[in-house]
Amino acid sequence: MFDVDSLPASFNRGYREERTADELIGLCRGLLADGEVNAAEARFLVDWIARNRDLHDDPLVAALYRRIDDALSDGVLDASEEADLLSALHGYVGGEADDPVVSSQSTWLPLDNPAPTITFPNKLFVVTGTFVFGARRLVVQAIEQRGGTVGANVRKDTDALIVGETASRDWLHSSYGHKIMKAVEYREKGHPIAIVAEAHWRSFVDS
Repeated sequence: MFDVDSLPASFNRGYREERTADELIGLCRGLLADGEVNAAEARFLVDWIARNRDLHDDPLVAALYRRIDDALSDGVLDASEEADLLSALHGYVGGEADDPVVSSQSTWLPLDNPAPTITFPNKLFVVTGTFVFGARRLVVQAIEQRGGTVGANVRKDTDALIVGETASRDWLHSSYGHKIMKAVEYREKGHPIAIVAEAHWRSFVDS
């Protein structure tokens, strides 16, 4: 029989973390099934996250935890707080294409709010996802023509991560999601990496 505990410690830890993350996604989807979330469900979820230490270093889980905890701070979950939590849960699981709550896949994500002014000269960009603007080479070309450069991966000195309008529903486990999580991780550590949607980026390309 396959024994996870017999694997090297680093692999075993990664396996446990991914399994726990999958369980959290399942819990969130379960809460979203009826299109509502109440205080008891929110409290159960925030307590579950608190108990599962494997997830505590994940910046997206930390952001989800804070939003739930803030909503429950007064012990009451009003209509606006419920709507915010539904949005947060959809954001974490990646949503569904036919979900009326979500109009664009990029709106689920940890985008800068308010979105920053984008300048191109001497700025380092990373792009991820599929762009309505066109193929990746056209996106890169548009940035470079305006004086910016495009890197393959998110680094500490990245100025902005541009998120295409279309992405996999399973973005948390994709290269798309890994770039976003890395940007959030750096941002949590004080590196001012902007995370912006394609539509916002495009408004500066077109101006």
